[in-house]
Amino acid sequence: MGNYQICDFCGNLSERRSRKMCESCEVDYFKIRSIVEVKPDTMVIDISRQTGISVSKIIAFAQKGFFILNEGTIEGLN
Repeated sequence: MGNYQICDFCGNLSERRSRKMCESCEVDYFKIRSIVEVKPDTMVIDISRQTGISVSKIIAFAQKGFFILNEGTIEGLN
């Protein structure tokens, strides 16, 4: 695939980046991160409502180790 990769989060083909995500998913990641940095115990559903990013995508970021989940809240950053 050379200079391209499949995004781990949305499955789209994009140019190779340092993280295994496309530019759009990286924007979503930073939206989530900006909320979590200010208030780390925010409920996932509240982050979804504030950003428009699906709960399943937020959970996928946590499953890949970008965030730490604790009973419905994002507790920290990795």
